[in-house]
Amino acid sequence: MPTPRQKDCTEKPDSPHRGWFERIDWAAVGALVALAAFSYAATVLYKNLENISWQQVHHVVAAFPLSRLGLAALATAASYLALIGYDFIALRLVGADRVPLRVTAITSFISHAVTFTLGFGVLTGGAVRMRLYRAWDVKADQVLAVVVLCALSFWAGLAAIAGICLTLDPELVATLIDVNAAACRLLGVIILLSILGWLIFVATKPANIAIRNWRLPLPGAGVTLAAILVGMADVAAAAAALWVLLPSDLNLTLPGFLVVFSLATVVGVISHVPGGFGVFDAIVLLGTAKGAPSPELVSSLLLFRLIYYFVPVSIAATMLVVYEMRARPGAAHEDSSTSATLFEPIIPPLAAIATFFGGLVLLISGTLPAQRMSVVRDFVPLPFVEASHFIASLVGTILLIVANGLAHRLRSAWQLALVLLGGGVIFSVIKGFNFGQALICVAVAALLVGGRREFYRQGGALSGRLSAPVLLAVAVAVGASAFIGLAIYRGVPYDNSLWWEFAYHQDASRFLRATLGAATIVVVIAAYQLLHRTTPQRRAISASEMLEVEAIVRASTQITSELAFTGDKRFLFSQSGDGFVMYGVRGSTWVAMGDPIAVRSTDLIDLVWRFKETADEHRGTPVFYQVAAEHLPVYLDAGFSLVKLGEDAWVDLQAFTLDGKVGRRLRQTRSRVERTGVSFEIIKAEDVEQFLPALKRVSDAWLAVRGRREKGFSLGFWNDDYLRRHDVAVVRHEGRIVAFANILRKPAAATASLDLMRHVSDAPESVMDYLVVMLLEHVKAEGYKWFNLGMAPLSGLPEHRLASRWARLAGLFFRYGDRLYNFEGVRIFKSKFKPEWRPKYLAYEHSLRLPQTLFDIAGLISASPQRAIARRQRHEV
Repeated sequence: MPTPRQKDCTEKPDSPHRGWFERIDWAAVGALVALAAFSYAATVLYKNLENISWQQVHHVVAAFPLSRLGLAALATAASYLALIGYDFIALRLVGADRVPLRVTAITSFISHAVTFTLGFGVLTGGAVRMRLYRAWDVKADQVLAVVVLCALSFWAGLAAIAGICLTLDPELVATLIDVNAAACRLLGVIILLSILGWLIFVATKPANIAIRNWRLPLPGAGVTLAAILVGMADVAAAAAALWVLLPSDLNLTLPGFLVVFSLATVVGVISHVPGGFGVFDAIVLLGTAKGAPSPELVSSLLLFRLIYYFVPVSIAATMLVVYEMRARPGAAHEDSSTSATLFEPIIPPLAAIATFFGGLVLLISGTLPAQRMSVVRDFVPLPFVEASHFIASLVGTILLIVANGLAHRLRSAWQLALVLLGGGVIFSVIKGFNFGQALICVAVAALLVGGRREFYRQGGALSGRLSAPVLLAVAVAVGASAFIGLAIYRGVPYDNSLWWEFAYHQDASRFLRATLGAATIVVVIAAYQLLHRTTPQRRAISASEMLEVEAIVRASTQITSELAFTGDKRFLFSQSGDGFVMYGVRGSTWVAMGDPIAVRSTDLIDLVWRFKETADEHRGTPVFYQVAAEHLPVYLDAGFSLVKLGEDAWVDLQAFTLDGKVGRRLRQTRSRVERTGVSFEIIKAEDVEQFLPALKRVSDAWLAVRGRREKGFSLGFWNDDYLRRHDVAVVRHEGRIVAFANILRKPAAATASLDLMRHVSDAPESVMDYLVVMLLEHVKAEGYKWFNLGMAPLSGLPEHRLASRWARLAGLFFRYGDRLYNFEGVRIFKSKFKPEWRPKYLAYEHSLRLPQTLFDIAGLISASPQRAIARRQRHEV
């Protein structure tokens, strides 16, 4: 049985150059569509159920024949049994056939039960599969492929069912959508021919879906046919579970009802409402009812929701808890990091789902008529009953929102959820001796206590930004509660006095007050979310910390450590205090610049893990940008993946010479430029201050050419304090400075580099070649052995036809991306000096998030560094 599946819409950095299509928040659009669909369905249901009372429905449910309930339960079991075929086929297709059938069956049942009830299949069902299949070495990309293949199998089976039924019995759907029966039959034939065409296609030509480095193999004709049959069995059994519950006076054939069921399922999925709640039900009511719906038909839908959704998800949650409790003793002998890895994927999502469900129970309980008031009035005073009823509904609403914080492992959300669940237990008992409701709250609290180690991140329980799907789920929950109340108390004449009437049996008044309180909480939090975009707070660097940075940089042999003084970075220190990571934050991406700055390897390893932990605590994604090849094992051990970014040009100064045939071209360049009347000079760091105005004029002239902008983070930019720290190499022409570059030195490692290179447009030709040649000769004379000319982006990537998609795409940019950046020109310029090329890599965690990571890094580099410094200075003031 399907439910809406959410697409993972990834945000891109804000940029004025992005098109309108890229600036749209598609997650928010999907949420608005879902909310509109749910609102429309609720309106349709409300109008069609105006003559049905809660008492009538309650009476029908209480007297419902057990035999028909048993048949519905058997059909439900058959549907979930067919669902095992989805995972069984998908696992073998992605090469994970080592998973036993028993594990496949359990995982399929739990994941589908959770997904059917809550929707968001990739997040919910994917998380369950990630946890349960991990013990059998099923990788994350394989789990994603299984989720996608299961969805494709379902849709194929649904299409086949719809096509067959439309062909055989088109009259019911023709009446429902008001079209000719012949047209419906023709549509069925077209659907079946399309499926046949697809089977022929996959039988004659192997097919797959490729997204960058991720490849999804599509099955051949035989496996595709098997998947379609499994999907048909699933859909048919799910439809039969509802069909046997329908009133007998409807006289519906199963083939005819299958079409209505399929249409309701498709609309429910398209609506993006979790579980298709309301939308699916409205289509079934309109498609099956002859005239006004009867209490029996409404009761059938309620019982179907109970049998097909609530019972399986309750069993699945119990199975998952038992599984985790049995797994913990085995994990107790492992180290803490391994244990965290085992339980991290599933405990927070499960706790979030359970907490959301507990909040929904409290909320809807505040809507339903009280059942034990005649007993309660003998023990509990009316003010306590009224207050408990109102507060329990508010507690339920807040739990819906706190569940989002639990999904993100927030410690504050965990603490608040326990307090609220404790209050829910107390208020459930006081307001009407609802011990079943209280037990649900106790069970959820027990789950939270059992998984307490997984909730460690910092941040406010209610202050974090809620995504559009989360706001949608909360809105649907509150809207469903309000809709149920309006339907139940439809016969109660509205009067303003209802708001102020307090009595043991005044259920309508309590419903109005509780709904108003819940709606107020949702509106206030949603408004706050819209008006306040939370961003990581940047703490000002203290003077003592800056002294630590300077001491570490002086002791370091890494030339990139000098970038710590540009002023646009944050710092994370090692436990020993002898190393640091310099990093920046863009969106949810935490970008470390280069390898950690550390003298000892133990500090470097410690900093990699500390940076990963810190980013995780703040719900960020850690990335190391431009790391060297010698430290790659450290990042691999920490769970990072690697892609090559380009190559650093290192000039061996001991081999560098202008003499003989080897140095002839550079020697000619020096002679040609010197004939124009230029001179080379080194300005010492202590004397740079007096030359800053002249250097600034060169820098401004360089930036003015073709609208260049300052870049930062991974390279230096114009910053007076930064330039004062280093010697500056300048070229004069007729006494005027026409080019300059600052010099970075590491005497302990006998290495030097340049960073900021600028020249005026009317400088003599090849002036920058001349500057680099003279600078290389100068530092060689000082005894340095290596000189770093910086990285040539996207160079040195493999060109083999079997290379990764990233390498081939980057190669295209390198060769043809001159309009964006002169990639090939940078490589050619640095190649003149016969360097040794050393690779640089990007260490990242999530392959599907790699495009977003690259966008965030580009945004961090291109963002105005001067504004970053100004913000830091304001914080310091």
